[in-house]
Amino acid sequence: MSGLNRETLIRILSALIALPVLAYALITDSFLFIPALIASIIISLITLYEYYMISSKDESNRPFVTTGLIAGLILNVIIYFYAFGKFFGAPRAFQNFDARIIIGFFTLLIAVLLVQQLLTRPLKGGIYSLAVTLFGIMYIVLSMSHIMLLKSLKDGSFYIVILIVVVMLNDTGAYFGGVLFGKTKAGFEASPNKSWEGYFTGLLFSIIACILANQVCVSFFSIELFTLIECAILGVILSISANIGDLIESAIKRDGGFKDSGSIIPGHGGMWDAFDATIFSLPFFYYYLVLKGIA
Repeated sequence: MSGLNRETLIRILSALIALPVLAYALITDSFLFIPALIASIIISLITLYEYYMISSKDESNRPFVTTGLIAGLILNVIIYFYAFGKFFGAPRAFQNFDARIIIGFFTLLIAVLLVQQLLTRPLKGGIYSLAVTLFGIMYIVLSMSHIMLLKSLKDGSFYIVILIVVVMLNDTGAYFGGVLFGKTKAGFEASPNKSWEGYFTGLLFSIIACILANQVCVSFFSIELFTLIECAILGVILSISANIGDLIESAIKRDGGFKDSGSIIPGHGGMWDAFDATIFSLPFFYYYLVLKGIA
């Protein structure tokens, strides 16, 4: 029990304070869904900034921070209108709002970054600066903004709750499983202290969380979102994707020489530390639902 210390208590208290606020922002249908937009902007832009700080090596090898953050804000707004435009009572205004908007956005962004590189930076490090800037926007912002696409689906609020609960309990199970039972190192270079006992405890928690969350929807809201087998499969998929998201962040932090991505959330570190698993899992969960026929 030596691992269950003051840091663990701070970690739990931070989650208890932040989760209700986040849940309200993502679940409410009030205010034209703007709370979901604000939540996506805050999480994705702070995470993007942390990533840029980790990736900044020297004067030549550093991302275009301001341009990246502005682009991240614009991309969130684009996804917001794409996701919720149909609810504004003016469908004609959004009937041509399709994937070409996203393609056009990234085409313009690449052009802006290329001009910035040519006019304001030395030739050395140009490939690094351009690649790091674009990767952050495409991986962090585009992935996180899927929370609004998920929200826009039928029963979207329920899917958001299930995703957050499963990913959160997977992380909780892995953490406590590693602290209490961890003996066999998983051997991942990006996170050498993680154990197989922790990973499998997280997997078990993930499956149970998905089954219980779905059962709550059935018992209290008469909505069956998934079958029992589906819950088990999704529990496995989300656990694996959540762990991959965690390993991706760990690898980038290790490459940059950082222990935490930041210190904005007591007990958790930075925003990316708190949402690394969610950022990677969100698109997979959303497109699974789309392929399933949820609209």
